[in-house]
Amino acid sequence: MPQSPRERVAQRRQLQKQQSQIFEELLGVLDDLDRACNHWQQAQQASSIGPRIPQRPWWLKLWHSLVGKNRGAAQLKAAPQTELSTTISSAYDGVSLIRQSLLEVLQRQDVTPIEVLGQPFDPTQMNAIGKEPSSAPANTVIKEVLKGYLWQGRVLRDARVIVAAATDKASSHLL
Repeated sequence: MPQSPRERVAQRRQLQKQQSQIFEELLGVLDDLDRACNHWQQAQQASSIGPRIPQRPWWLKLWHSLVGKNRGAAQLKAAPQTELSTTISSAYDGVSLIRQSLLEVLQRQDVTPIEVLGQPFDPTQMNAIGKEPSSAPANTVIKEVLKGYLWQGRVLRDARVIVAAATDKASSHLL
């Protein structure tokens, strides 16, 4: 028996609701990947600085250079640092690649990020979670705490933002 138009519309709405829930769950995974990328990027920066190795006294350096042990010791100290840097770099590259792949899958499904930085606050797409003093005009988005996304032109997840506070108390108003 063929479906009535009303049943087809209800079925289509149910399918869209299920798709929306899947995309929202994938956005949670994307947030986790963003945090992992930030973690590994910070670890890369920290490893490039390297641990602070205490300086040996001049007389011990001289003795090692005369005996010939200095070269071997320098190579031993460099090896663990190189291995650590390689491991950190590899971890960052792997997480970044997975993140990029997920972004591409979402884009193919018409899930797109909401661009908010520097934009006027839009309550239909954003949730202001705070205000901070800024040189930007009042109610301009100055920080993005959580990225928002659209799906097929509708808000899938609103962006959580910090907006510029009004500098003049007389001209300030609540969002």
